[in-house]
Amino acid sequence: MTAGLRRSRPFWHATEARVRRPELWLVAAVAVAMMLVEVWQSSKVADLCLKLDQTRSRLQQSEALREYLQAGLEHRTTRSGLAPTAAAMGLVPADNSQVVNLPSDYLADSQELGSSGDAGQRGSFAERMARVIVPDARARSRAEN
Repeated sequence: MTAGLRRSRPFWHATEARVRRPELWLVAAVAVAMMLVEVWQSSKVADLCLKLDQTRSRLQQSEALREYLQAGLEHRTTRSGLAPTAAAMGLVPADNSQVVNLPSDYLADSQELGSSGDAGQRGSFAERMARVIVPDARARSRAEN
């Protein structure tokens, strides 16, 4: 019988019921959402960096392979092997006896030189001195060796 009876307690002995505060739950949910977005962005950036590094390493590998193959091709190609190709393209080796005659229209008039004639003489003198000091390089044929 006593179980069914409820006694009223004085207000100073009454237990306080928990007050639910929805604004705290909202702040907590927003904080968790911001942390999840931050983690997602960090993982996305890490993934992009990984892909960039992989692409960069593949590029370096392909460039190294290309350089290796180019060096091998240049090593196997000889001057005598290229002669028919050069002849077919109309290329001939340079010859020291070749002379180029220019029409007088291409040459500068002496009247246009005016005051720069003295500077031109100094330039030609410097050019002659440079040729004396450093002679022109000439190609030697295989017969001379």
